[in-house]
Amino acid sequence: MTGWMPPALPEQWERAAEKTFVGRAAELAALEEAWAAAAAGARQLVFVGGEAGAGKSRLAAEAARALHRAGATVLIGGCVAELGEPYQPFVEPLKALLAGVEDAAPRLRVLTGEVPVPDADQAFQRQLCIAVVDLIRTTTRHAPLVLILEDLHWSGTAGQQLLTYIAQHTAADRLLVLATHRDTAPDRSAALVRTIATVQGADGVQRIDLAPLRPEDIADYLMRDAGVRPERARAAAETLHRRTGGNPYFVREVWRDLRARGGLGALDDAWTAPASVRDAFQSRLARLSPEQAAIARLAAVIGEEVEPAILCSAAGSTAAPTLAAVDACVDAGLMLTMADGDDTFRFTHALARQSVLELIPASARMDCHARVAAAIERQPATHRRVQRLAHHYASAHPLGYTGQAVRYLAEAARIAAQGLAHSDAARLYERAAALVPEAEARDAALLNAVEQHIHAADFVRARELAERVAAKGTDAQRLLAAVAFEAASWRPGLPSRQAVQLLREALERARPGPTGADYVRLLAGLGRALSFTGNREQASASMTRALELARAAHDDRLLMEALSASLWDRQTPHYFATVRDRAVELSGLARKHGDLVLLGPAAHHRAMAAYLLGDPNELEAAHRELAGVAQATGQAYFEYHAAGAAYGKQFIVGDFAAAERTCDAQLRLGLSLGPDQTTGPFGVQSFMVRRESGALEQVRPLITGEERPGGYWAPGLLALYTEFGLREPAARLMRWILDRPVLCDEASAQWPMVLAFLVEAALWLGDTATAADLRPALDRYAGLNLVAEPFVALFGSADRYIGAVDSLLGQGDPAASLAAALEMDTRVGAPVHVAQTLTAIIEHRRRTGAGEADVRDLVARARAIAEPLGLRRVLRTLGERDTAARPAGLTDRELQVLRLLGAGLGNREIGARLFITENTAANHVRSILAKTGARNRTQAARYAAQHGLT
Repeated sequence: MTGWMPPALPEQWERAAEKTFVGRAAELAALEEAWAAAAAGARQLVFVGGEAGAGKSRLAAEAARALHRAGATVLIGGCVAELGEPYQPFVEPLKALLAGVEDAAPRLRVLTGEVPVPDADQAFQRQLCIAVVDLIRTTTRHAPLVLILEDLHWSGTAGQQLLTYIAQHTAADRLLVLATHRDTAPDRSAALVRTIATVQGADGVQRIDLAPLRPEDIADYLMRDAGVRPERARAAAETLHRRTGGNPYFVREVWRDLRARGGLGALDDAWTAPASVRDAFQSRLARLSPEQAAIARLAAVIGEEVEPAILCSAAGSTAAPTLAAVDACVDAGLMLTMADGDDTFRFTHALARQSVLELIPASARMDCHARVAAAIERQPATHRRVQRLAHHYASAHPLGYTGQAVRYLAEAARIAAQGLAHSDAARLYERAAALVPEAEARDAALLNAVEQHIHAADFVRARELAERVAAKGTDAQRLLAAVAFEAASWRPGLPSRQAVQLLREALERARPGPTGADYVRLLAGLGRALSFTGNREQASASMTRALELARAAHDDRLLMEALSASLWDRQTPHYFATVRDRAVELSGLARKHGDLVLLGPAAHHRAMAAYLLGDPNELEAAHRELAGVAQATGQAYFEYHAAGAAYGKQFIVGDFAAAERTCDAQLRLGLSLGPDQTTGPFGVQSFMVRRESGALEQVRPLITGEERPGGYWAPGLLALYTEFGLREPAARLMRWILDRPVLCDEASAQWPMVLAFLVEAALWLGDTATAADLRPALDRYAGLNLVAEPFVALFGSADRYIGAVDSLLGQGDPAASLAAALEMDTRVGAPVHVAQTLTAIIEHRRRTGAGEADVRDLVARARAIAEPLGLRRVLRTLGERDTAARPAGLTDRELQVLRLLGAGLGNREIGARLFITENTAANHVRSILAKTGARNRTQAARYAAQHGLT
């Protein structure tokens, strides 16, 4: 940024310094502290809130001038009350920054409205946010940066999302963000309240809420502004405070009127002070001539800033009388002129403009909007042209301008979509649809809104609009609506019978041929929807047919969509090998075409298949790719599934603290997707962590055994009964569950978890009849890991459950099944599962009459894993520690290492066997040599043999 000069402060802010400023010493001090912290490299974000006229802009102006003098780069952006650009209030600051950077990311030009994203369908708002943060860091490396964002309550969703990202990713940058907003009705923004709540807990984020001026502040103002004597000022201040409520802007405007009437003496006269700021301005407007008042009203309709050319054109007047009217407004304190060379005027305050607008009758205001719109159309280079035309024509639509309103609203929506401001685009399409009288055109606009809502991950609203179109649209529109409804259902993992119904109805009306691609999409979506609702046979048939047709079409895009849907094919658990192959194929195509939207599901299903099939390398690679997609896209549903895979990896290695943090984060992500089903998975994840780590004791007092099953998720309640040793309640509830097919639906994604909890209860109760009934269901998972999708509950090898049940029943080959389970758990690199399987082997050997000497090594192996990880459930099953077999003061871990030394294993092999690093294994070996007096590994192995440890 060599040689770059930041823009000067706005003229009106420089003029503000000429006016007396009182009552904000504490607030200025807080901003000075924030600036000091930011300049030292700790980003600060300060929200300045207050009612209209509370002095937010004046405080920001004072801070801006002081910081500008201190050498900071100060950039200012604002929002407009009407339809603004996407990403306001960042547009002007970014334009200024981009002027000083030659190699800035080209897509940043999108944020300033200069160019659209050429590949908007394959790009994501997160990429723009990352580029903005990079640009900010480039700037702050040269000098501290101050961003002042005005009137944030009028910003759109995209602007607030960008602010949130900046706040979350600039913690160590020399940046101060000062954001002003109204916090009182009717201007208070619910969306902004949520944004503030999202970032408020972060370091360096604070709120300053501007209170009314106190009487002593008003007295200070009178003394400093007009030299009023202290005694007189204090007396008048009480009256002014009572009449103005201490609103700084109202105080100044009342004082302006008083000075015009001779000063404070007017307070004692019959003059009636205005009851509000609006009354003050409206009384001034009443003193203008009718022609001047008409120009003032037209200017108010144009906006807070008014271009003379547009004002003259809308008024149908020459410049002289129009500008004379503006001068009258300036004299009345309604407007102010700008610096020389600036071709705009502006209202003195948003309240001044609003006061004028409120005096315009509704019909006259519509006519003003129409005249302004026509004037803007005659000025093609007007700033925010499309957005302004959309606003004015929409406001004038009852007068016959519906076509123009819809046209410009749709164009504004396209601009927002091309700039990846999908939420803003969806809102604009909905506004356009609300004005369209023709049903087909209205539904077309709604379908555009649905598409944008899906891009923005607002799946609830997308489903609402899609269902509306599916009910009354044309056949083609119903087809598209059905496909969109299903797309907005599966992404948040929502089983939807409504999606099945809409797709089937659309399929009945569709025919292969000219619309063959749409037909394939219908089949694929129907297959996925049927799979979500448990109809696996029909789902598989529909997906298979969609894949056949997509391959025959030789269309990569269509094939990718069909492959993506087919990843939910769940004919049998072992069908996951086919799913894995499809996911691998989809991953290759998605990488080839740069399609992150489809690469994400492919990576998720590869991760699920990798765990089920016991492929740790593929699990790691798939999770890494899924996390990359989540990072690049910023899409909450990708982040949700990436967090799920992370939770699974953390759980199986026993990093329970990290697993709890991850499932907390996953809950927040799930809730951000809308009121879909996310709290249930979170509860199960938390339970799984706490039962392994022994942290369920806080729940025990709440469980009596007398709970009514219908009021709970019964399988989870059964797991609690089993954990707490409530035998009779567990036996009773187990029978209750088995009598309810809806809970024992083998097509459900929850079934592996339900099956595991039932088998665990039957084994603990020694209920051979129930165990025998459940045994065939386990066969379907032989050779696989048990998991409830998506990474909700991970149980390890199903062969462990098969071996344990066969051991209880005295049938089959339990030892072989348990050995297969141990091999699977070891291969996956899951010490939690290894310890669980070792425990199952110990119980089997004890059941078959093996002596303690025969199981001592297994107990030590299990304990060596369980103790460091805090596997309280495993340790409880193992029983009290046997200290007799610990010669030379060796720890359990050292005993385990010594046994492996005796078997001839090297440090790397020992580390792999015990899930520790090679370096840690070497440290244990050195400790063993020291404790046993052995001089080398050979003598240590001999020591192990002498003590019966090999």
